[in-house]
Amino acid sequence: MQVNYKEFVDRVRGCFLGKTVIGTLGAPYEGVKMPMNLQFKPEMIDTMLPNDDLDLQILWLEVVEKKGFRFTSKDLLDSFCENCDYSPGEYAVMRKNHEKGIMPPYSGSFCNDFYINGNGCPIRSEIWACLSPGNPVQAATLAGRDGVIDHAGISIDGELFFAAVESLALCGKGGTGSFEDLFRLFSEGIGFVPRDSVIKEAVLFTADLCRKHSDIKEVLCEILTRYGHLDCTNMLQNFAITVAALLLGGGDIIKTGMLALNCGFDTDCTCATAGAILGAIIGAAKLDEAYGWKDIKYVLGVKASRRSDSVIDLADDIAMLAVALSRSGDSEVDIAEAPLAGVRKFAEEDPILFGVEYENGDPSFGTAKDVTVKLSFKNTTERAVYIDYALDMPANTAIKKRDETLSSYGRTILPGDTTEEVFVLGMKDLSGVLYEKNIVKVNVGGDVSANFTFGISGNKIWRLTGPVWSTTPPTDDEILSRGKGYWHVFPQAKTEAESIDNVREFHLNFARDTRTDIFTMRELFEELPRGVNYMSGGTGVISRPYRVSDVETREDSFEFSDFFGFKGPCVVYLSQILVSPEDMTVFAMLGCTGPFKFFVNGDLIGERHEATTFDAENAHFEGVRLRKGENRIVLRLTRLSGDAKYSLIFSKGLTCSTHHTCFGTKLI
Repeated sequence: MQVNYKEFVDRVRGCFLGKTVIGTLGAPYEGVKMPMNLQFKPEMIDTMLPNDDLDLQILWLEVVEKKGFRFTSKDLLDSFCENCDYSPGEYAVMRKNHEKGIMPPYSGSFCNDFYINGNGCPIRSEIWACLSPGNPVQAATLAGRDGVIDHAGISIDGELFFAAVESLALCGKGGTGSFEDLFRLFSEGIGFVPRDSVIKEAVLFTADLCRKHSDIKEVLCEILTRYGHLDCTNMLQNFAITVAALLLGGGDIIKTGMLALNCGFDTDCTCATAGAILGAIIGAAKLDEAYGWKDIKYVLGVKASRRSDSVIDLADDIAMLAVALSRSGDSEVDIAEAPLAGVRKFAEEDPILFGVEYENGDPSFGTAKDVTVKLSFKNTTERAVYIDYALDMPANTAIKKRDETLSSYGRTILPGDTTEEVFVLGMKDLSGVLYEKNIVKVNVGGDVSANFTFGISGNKIWRLTGPVWSTTPPTDDEILSRGKGYWHVFPQAKTEAESIDNVREFHLNFARDTRTDIFTMRELFEELPRGVNYMSGGTGVISRPYRVSDVETREDSFEFSDFFGFKGPCVVYLSQILVSPEDMTVFAMLGCTGPFKFFVNGDLIGERHEATTFDAENAHFEGVRLRKGENRIVLRLTRLSGDAKYSLIFSKGLTCSTHHTCFGTKLI
């Protein structure tokens, strides 16, 4: 499809004006998970606010300005880690994986169970659309390279959808922004997401609701009933809110923004994306005529070098980059009547492209588990290239096995071809320290000299003591010997129903004490041998069975069912020898579904006694002191009913901060 430059640049300007202004409209209310009834006031948009929705796209712009469309997902992730100082949610996870050498697409999926379907990547779609006007296939392809750095699954599908829709809108397919025009646009856009994606269902479901209800609050109720999530930034509910606001906004960008805002949740993002789509449909000239949005300035929260802070200048830079890409032959876009400009040279592709695949997508290893990796080397030149390479392994790791069909590490690669080799890597000394961060260096020689790295993630080693439980009322040999059978242990009931309750609770449930410590630190680390044991009753303590065993966690979060098949309420102790490279004061985040106590070197760092719903950051602790060398970490965890989920993360700040990856663990 051919796109007229004058119309195209007006729509790109409108897109980023809508992104900036309407994003500012929603920014102060992000996280309100209830419908609101706010009325628009001009002062709500009189001062632009920074927004990661725009921040990261400016970083992506600078990557493409240097590399053209030959950029990789790793290039985007590298730019984020070098130029962005904040790390909320999934951003912290991808930064942690990057630091550990775990690159896309694994950086978006590994250790990211809570945020994997977050809203962080669908909000970055505009740059790919504006570089691909009228070419939704290209826009979605580029968006896919972006999404995998910090997400997987439906979040990426959401970015594909928005990129395709915006690409089509930039060539006039949004009509006037009416319900029917937008529905046709959305219907075309869902053709560019995977066939079985829930995104398709969400678009059609939301559109059907909007046909039935003119009040977005009624639509919101149905959206949350189907897609609601406790995290205000979870993607699917916010995606549907954005679609609903656009469909019910009648082509009015302020009304559309206020509809998105008053639905709550991730309001800066829902408003910004809706504003961007409608801005691309309306164009900058009409927005300026209606609202005087000619000289809007954006505010950056990342390190970037642009020629000004003008949204119009930014949009023009993006439009001219799209022209340069189309003229370079890298882009399948035809932009007619564009102004002449000098030929732009993009960085040449590296002669050898290096890749890593982890078997089953799992980059982790431990004392009883090795990790299988497939390394690939692609020759991008027009001549045959001979390479030889060697793997420089980190501390306490070793090559356990390699592809036996290949006799050496040297081979000749024909132009455009790829050579691959499979390695099995694991621990060298099982009694030594297993580090979380393990960077493997790949040193390439021969016709090409290059150095590559990749990472493997070490499991965390724990000693598990438990599960421990009791009965209500408590029983042991001494109590039972006081009478025939056990009926005498029940308290006097006031009613027959209460008596039945007491008996059925005794038969059908377990008791757990969320406060009383059952074991001493000395017992947990020194005196309890592995295997099945029975704790002897002491003063005020009832005998109960438990097991001492070694377990490992591959990600930050874990569930009781990862360790045993025992069903019912119980207490477990997870004890760990954590090895620190130096004396440090750190922050800690615990995710939890129930009560816990958290000890470091015998000191109680914190505790909770209530039940909650798991997220990765239920509880925060500051001033946690670790000493150089060995530290004793203990988690006393309680499962109240069904399965229990917990996580432990050490970070460099109290919130939205980088995680530590410098620690190791070892067997007790």
